[in-house]
Amino acid sequence: MKKVHYGVWMFVTLVLMLFLLPEISVKAASDPIIKVKLKGYLGNKSEITVEPEVTYTTNLANVKLESNKKYTLRVSGTDIVVLSDSKEIGKASEVEVRPETGNGPLSINGRTYLGSFRFIMEDGKFIRPYNSIGLEDYLKGVVPAEMPALWNQEALKAQAVAARTYAMSYINRTPDDTVNFQVYGGYAWHENSTRAVKATEGQVIGYSDKQHIGSDALFYSSNGGKTESNKNVWGGTERPYLMVKNDPYDPQTAWSFSVKKHQIDLTNLDLTKADTWWANTKEVEQTQEISNIKAWLQSNGYTGKDIKIIAVPLLTLQAPTSGGRVSKGSITIEFMVKEKGKALHQSVILEDVAASKIRDIIGLSFMKSFLIDKVDTAKDTINVSGKGFGHGVGLSQYGAKKAGEQGYTYREILAFYYEGTSLKQAYEPEPEEVEPVKPDPAPVIPTPIPTPVPDPAPKDETAPIINDIKTYYDTKTDQVKLTFDTNEKANVTVEVKDEKEDIIASLVSGDEKPSGSQLAVWNASRVSNGSYTFEIRTIDSSNNSSSASVPFSLTKPDTTAPVINNTNTSYDSKTNKVFLKYETNEKSKVTVQVKDAKGKILATPINNTEKNAGIQWTSWNVSKVLNVKYSFEIATIDSNQNKSSATVTFTLTKPDTTSPSIKNIKTSYDSRTNKVDLKYEINEKAKVTVQVKDAKGKTVATLTNNTNKNAGVQSASWDVSKVLNGKYTFNITAIDPSKNKRATTTSYTLNKPPAKNMTGRVNATKLNVRSKPSTSGKVLGSLKKNQTVTVITNSSSWYKIKYGKETGYVYGKYLTNVQ
Repeated sequence: MKKVHYGVWMFVTLVLMLFLLPEISVKAASDPIIKVKLKGYLGNKSEITVEPEVTYTTNLANVKLESNKKYTLRVSGTDIVVLSDSKEIGKASEVEVRPETGNGPLSINGRTYLGSFRFIMEDGKFIRPYNSIGLEDYLKGVVPAEMPALWNQEALKAQAVAARTYAMSYINRTPDDTVNFQVYGGYAWHENSTRAVKATEGQVIGYSDKQHIGSDALFYSSNGGKTESNKNVWGGTERPYLMVKNDPYDPQTAWSFSVKKHQIDLTNLDLTKADTWWANTKEVEQTQEISNIKAWLQSNGYTGKDIKIIAVPLLTLQAPTSGGRVSKGSITIEFMVKEKGKALHQSVILEDVAASKIRDIIGLSFMKSFLIDKVDTAKDTINVSGKGFGHGVGLSQYGAKKAGEQGYTYREILAFYYEGTSLKQAYEPEPEEVEPVKPDPAPVIPTPIPTPVPDPAPKDETAPIINDIKTYYDTKTDQVKLTFDTNEKANVTVEVKDEKEDIIASLVSGDEKPSGSQLAVWNASRVSNGSYTFEIRTIDSSNNSSSASVPFSLTKPDTTAPVINNTNTSYDSKTNKVFLKYETNEKSKVTVQVKDAKGKILATPINNTEKNAGIQWTSWNVSKVLNVKYSFEIATIDSNQNKSSATVTFTLTKPDTTSPSIKNIKTSYDSRTNKVDLKYEINEKAKVTVQVKDAKGKTVATLTNNTNKNAGVQSASWDVSKVLNGKYTFNITAIDPSKNKRATTTSYTLNKPPAKNMTGRVNATKLNVRSKPSTSGKVLGSLKKNQTVTVITNSSSWYKIKYGKETGYVYGKYLTNVQ
């Protein structure tokens, strides 16, 4: 559905109640069955494992799935095969299972579900389960997936009713278990959220004569202080219960992102020779925002292209709706695309497009909403800040949380966010609609009666009265405001003292003030939290004086992020772990992640865990990673949501005790070149020696001699033109930089085809045939002119020929057309 998925929840408090929803006493008769397509957790699998906790019947002949036994479902041709202990027990194009008694459960690849199931084949290669389950049990798996189950009951009840109402819009369809509808976690129930579903069983949000508002029961994380209308977000008809209004109790958690305008300087780069610098040239910011911009380009016309961002010179957000959210935006992206060794300078200019497109480019988790406070482009960095998370239409989940904490019921919460609606019982044939009850009007404050002026006394001996003293700290202005009343005109002095009784501020210095309410303001921006005292002194025209001391404990909100320092890393060869030491100055929730050089998260040793101030330790098992550069990313957030982070880089240098691997060895004979080609693969850089030995173990050739080779496929070539057919052995030895050695052999039988004889024609009147390729050779006979002879081989300037049943040699220049 259109909402922000559970994980980042923002919060709104409830103040002005226009309607109160009454208790509903009618019990729902039964809940409808909903069929859910399971794909979010499972993904696309051609084989899955199911394990029932009770016996399930099936549509397969004489096949039941016994309790507490594992079964495998696998795609095979056009059927889904069911196996038990690797033995096939049945198959069908669709497999249906249902509990023999009760409602289950049954687990699929480790996640447990209630109800019955239908397993079908999807796209001819995947198994897709469909889970049929009652709506109430479905909601018990939805609510804790959409809202933290440890939140208060009233917030969870409000979420349950909204989720139930939204589900009624697709009760006769087939939803999936993802944010496309509502996230459904199966039988991953929590007692707290289950209690909220039970307490609201069958209740839905109705309006006027509508049984329920269905897919209008929208929700999101936080609205940043103001709700939005459905028409402003998606167009169409404006719903009277989804209107724009202030939500003053929203936590208004701020978010921001920034992008430097200039990312790569092209001054010294030859765009026609990109191969010479492309790999070593990176954007100034290696941030997720830049990665998101690249990913958007690759999804919008540059699929599979190698892209670098040159600049983002322009980003604007404008055209606010009645809800204060921007609806339009503009962005210019300059970038390079590498093609055929060249860098092509390109740009995308989007002017006055939908603001949602700008959000898609930057990323939903960075531009969290359209409620923008500021877009600052004055300097070399574009800074954007805003509030809220999500579209702002309907129920604010963080708002519901805060309202529940302040004592409001879920009925009051729903009445505020879906104004003018009422609760109805969905499962009754003719549900009784209960009219909303309006709250009692606020009490009328009577007009104050003026104090009568007393008759003047012969002499005033009464000191001024100081009363109704109040102090208040204003977080927005960082000021402490002191108010008090005096009963007569007097000269007033107000001072502030610290714990040592030292005067640190003089707010009013003997100024004449009329009787009535007085105000003094203290700027506390430069003082620390602690105990202070307001000293008030008055003196009237008859020199009667009075004084009052007002203690005040200054507790300004903490805006200082935790400090992370004294970081250190060390490697322990015994445990094969890297230990990280760091120190924080205050209690905070800590997350520690390990990233590789590309920024990919490899491990999360600490995940949002509360740690006290002081020295902290964590470790990372490095038994399965390579010796390269890594970084520990430490993120802290204190109780006032102040955040800090630190990056600790280190280079892993584990002692290498693993020999190189030599695999994928292949040999082939090339008759054209009369060579044997050897190919093999090594997994790391090593010095390699390749030798060829004959059947007696004698080395007949050394193809590679202690030569440095990088990881990957290698080759060597053996010239066998002067080698006889027979059995040989290739010996391959690899030694890595840590002196780990690996040797392997592969046998090879050389079977060269016999050489093809040639012929030539005698061009001399008489040509002697000799016993060896020399004029000193014995004359075996002679050949006549134009006689054709068979040539066996060429030896320098002599040819070896067939001569009768024997062989002999003739001088080469006296043979022509030898071929």
